[in-house]
Amino acid sequence: MRMCLEGVYGEIDTLPGCTQVAISHGVFVPIDRRGQGAGKAAQAARLSVLKEGLGYDYAVCTVNLENAAQLSILEDAGWTLLTSFKSTKNGHDVAIFGRQL
Repeated sequence: MRMCLEGVYGEIDTLPGCTQVAISHGVFVPIDRRGQGAGKAAQAARLSVLKEGLGYDYAVCTVNLENAAQLSILEDAGWTLLTSFKSTKNGHDVAIFGRQL
């Protein structure tokens, strides 16, 4: 499902075989909205939609470890680093985060 919350875009899918777990991905903050708190506001709205609106119990997401802004938003919102790895597709260091809703 594609979403736009607080002017920030992203997608939410269900983990195959586990309907209680959401996969949050493809989050994009438009350049003109960066540094204004839009990402933080969208994160709070997204967590509410995941739990209250869609009934998920847990969420996972990935983030490029070079994306300091997104890492800060996730840590402030209570996400836990689960693991990290180097992407064989693009060579980037990627982290997987999880959060109880």
